[in-house]
Amino acid sequence: MKFVDKRVITMAVYVLGNLLNYMDRFSLAGVLDDIQIYYSINDSRAGLIQTVFTVSYMMFAPLFGYLGDRYSRRTLIAISLFIGSLAHLSGSFMTEFWSFVATRVVFGIGAAGFITIAPTIISDIYAKDMRSRMLALFCFAIPVGSGLGYIVGSEAASVGQDWRWALRVTPTLGLICLICVLFTLDPIRGKSEGGAKIERTSWGEDIKYLLHNPTYVLTTCGVTCVNFIAGSLTWWGAKYIILGQKLQGALEDQEK
Repeated sequence: MKFVDKRVITMAVYVLGNLLNYMDRFSLAGVLDDIQIYYSINDSRAGLIQTVFTVSYMMFAPLFGYLGDRYSRRTLIAISLFIGSLAHLSGSFMTEFWSFVATRVVFGIGAAGFITIAPTIISDIYAKDMRSRMLALFCFAIPVGSGLGYIVGSEAASVGQDWRWALRVTPTLGLICLICVLFTLDPIRGKSEGGAKIERTSWGEDIKYLLHNPTYVLTTCGVTCVNFIAGSLTWWGAKYIILGQKLQGALEDQEK
């Protein structure tokens, strides 16, 4: 198979992986009310479900970045997809709230591994303007996957008549994606730029370099602010709308 063909396959698999990643993240938001009823938890505990995922994701993303520079990125992505899919599926069988929370922590580890490493492979199989286009396509899966997460999660719960079915659809697709990853490219670092050899550096040296890169620092701060707001809205948005509709209905009844 020609290199260009495997590039297309690699790109398609990683876009699918990113789509499933964000579907997994927000499938719970569509059934949040049912989760609160099942575990008898208040809004504070419900928010904790997403918080532990975010903290886990934040802690393990730098680790996977470090490992991705030193070991097979394809293997790390496959492991990440397996961890994420298994954790997401396992959550549907947890009868205790804290056990369920633990699965979200593990899911954060899998999500961190995939989203940290996949863009680096795309950057190494495409160059210049095409690289930007392919990364844009990869990121396009974020809003689409987030929206599908709401839809698929709530619809699966409705069909199965149990909120836990919201967690049992995407893991199957995730495992299929995992198998496909094994047939994707695992290029050497800098391949799209001519195969330049990159020397390994310590973690401390990497952090020092990044902190002295103002573009990286400011971009990271900007993305943090965006995710802080968008993450809150996406997690609580559905519940907010439902409460608003109930309030509006109550006010209309009073007016009648």
